[in-house]
Amino acid sequence: MSSRIIQSICHWAESQPDAIALIGTTAQGELSELSYRDLWAKIQTRQHELENLQPYCLAMRGENCLQWVINDLAALAGEIPLLPVPTFFTPEQAMHSVQQSGVDHLIGDWDFLTTPPELEEAFEPLLAKTAKVTFTSGSTGTPKGVCLSSEQLDAVSLQLSEVIAQNVAVERHLVMLPLSTLLENITGVYVPLLLGKTSVVLAGPDVGLEGSSHFDPARFVQALSRFQPNSLVLTPALLEALVNVVEYHSELSQSLKFIAVGGASVPKRLLERAQALGLPVYEGYGLSECASVVAVNTPASHRFGSCGKVLGHQQIKIGERGEVLVRGNMALGYIGQPFSQQWFATGDIGSIDEQGFLTIHGRLKNLIITSYGRNISPEWIETLARDYSALKQFVVMGDGEDYLSAFVIHPDKDAVIEALHELNQQLPDYAQIAQLIWCENQPSSMLFTFNARPIRSAIEQFSQSCPHFLLDTHHHPISGKTMNQFFNELKQQTEAARGQLLQSKIFAACQEGQIDRQSYRAFLTQAYHHVKHTVPLLMACGGRLDERYEGLRVALGHYIEEESGHQEWILNDIEALGFDSQLVREGTGEGAVDWPIELMVSYLYHQIDRGNPLALFGMVWMLEGTSVSVGGPMARMVQQTLELPDSAMTYLLSHSELDTQHIQFFEQLMGQIESPQDQQVIIDSARHVFRLYTAMLENLPLPVMHVA
Repeated sequence: MSSRIIQSICHWAESQPDAIALIGTTAQGELSELSYRDLWAKIQTRQHELENLQPYCLAMRGENCLQWVINDLAALAGEIPLLPVPTFFTPEQAMHSVQQSGVDHLIGDWDFLTTPPELEEAFEPLLAKTAKVTFTSGSTGTPKGVCLSSEQLDAVSLQLSEVIAQNVAVERHLVMLPLSTLLENITGVYVPLLLGKTSVVLAGPDVGLEGSSHFDPARFVQALSRFQPNSLVLTPALLEALVNVVEYHSELSQSLKFIAVGGASVPKRLLERAQALGLPVYEGYGLSECASVVAVNTPASHRFGSCGKVLGHQQIKIGERGEVLVRGNMALGYIGQPFSQQWFATGDIGSIDEQGFLTIHGRLKNLIITSYGRNISPEWIETLARDYSALKQFVVMGDGEDYLSAFVIHPDKDAVIEALHELNQQLPDYAQIAQLIWCENQPSSMLFTFNARPIRSAIEQFSQSCPHFLLDTHHHPISGKTMNQFFNELKQQTEAARGQLLQSKIFAACQEGQIDRQSYRAFLTQAYHHVKHTVPLLMACGGRLDERYEGLRVALGHYIEEESGHQEWILNDIEALGFDSQLVREGTGEGAVDWPIELMVSYLYHQIDRGNPLALFGMVWMLEGTSVSVGGPMARMVQQTLELPDSAMTYLLSHSELDTQHIQFFEQLMGQIESPQDQQVIIDSARHVFRLYTAMLENLPLPVMHVA
């Protein structure tokens, strides 16, 4: 038992056998807990099963779950080389990894294979002492296998556990990234178990992550609310999702004590937003060839915008052309290519300040040299571009050219051009984007890695078939308020009314489990009586907008398409709840509309017909903003308290997810409202609607609680 990680699990199984080691999803999709005693027993059992296979190398593929962790630790305990294969790898990448590693046994989910794989008889042998083979998706598109020993995994895991133990009291970690990525494998499994703490291991969809790039904020909110983790490891894209969530759910950040961010550069504005919210975010730097983490910021040693100081088991220096060199815990090598050099050349351009903080500026091989001899790191510009919603998938090109071009994937070309003009105002003239290469729809070919790093060779080839647009790089005036100013003002001006709504006794009752089916039925009844008017109100508003707001009229068409028929969902929920939906449809008896909703709907029709049709957006803000803020967690509380099937939760659950997606779209729409008079109409309408909706919530019946 040479692995320090395995030794620690054995130690905790003896010294604190009943302490919870893992909470997570079983192979059957159920939530379960494993104590250290149970985990150690399962590792030993699985170790013997794997040893009986007498494998040369195992390949494991599958969603995060408890069995994934058990397989991983059993292989480590049995000194069996293991290749974790990411589920986001293409079938070709997966089979390349399997064949390159000489895998002779597959475990996990390989359902994409129609026939058993042909394993290569002739292959480069794994390097001696290989415990784990990790293939990154790679910015070249062809995965490259890195061989790591258990000693190297121990070294980085022990260093990180010391950093955590010395700086913060972390009791529970929530795994967010696929465990097939080395960073999460180490930080999400090995480090918590070394410390005798708990790791929560859920399938990707249960934390909102599906595939390599699709994210569901509502599921993320549910996971944070339920498990209240102390630590997370995130990519910059997931950090942005967390910041967006915490801006509406400040209570979700209260348990967080250490949030490590890596995998790509983090935009300065995103770090500033996180800092303003009090999120304990710490950037780090690492690479597979050095067994993951090399440097990281900590609460005791932190410099904003840097990657922190090097960990104690490593050394770094800056070589020629500004390249970062690392020594101390290098991997064994690539498959068939052992490392023999004293310093590993990372290929990253960086600098170290007088206090020892490392900052990464870009990739050496990506350096652009223009026809005027200017050296430009594309990552510098790409990091700035991530601050703009239209430039999330943005790549700079132009080596040897007179000017720089940007390849951008986004459905709205005008929004992209507007964002590029704003970006150019931050850049010196030689670094401004002069040409847009536009891709309207997400291509089927793989152009970005899991960490959102561009596969530049693939993009350059793909971009040749895309339309090109020359831009005016001179000063581009922007009239009126910026895209976010009015939206932020709307939030600020309605905050008091929103606070009153959230103080409604129904929310406290949900949290305390003091609701019954009558309470939920009454809510659904009132929801039906305003949702059935959503499409008619949208249509009436669109018909009354003047030509200044033609863009809004188009947007209303999208809203109408998405909102059609939602009142029927509510009626179905009422039936599943065990009540008569026909009474609600007819508005009689217990299905009658209450006065606040009747007034709210009448007020909106009146404003559209006799006042300003933009008043409707006050209702949109109230409903979608509230749904994003509390809809998902409250829906789960209702479902758990009343033990309801999903068939009785269609409206609440679907709307909390839909409205999370809508809110950014709504923010963009509000950027089109430039008239101060129109802006005030929306603010006033939102305040009225908040008050009426609050009155409706206050009127909902609650069960009488008998005190013994």
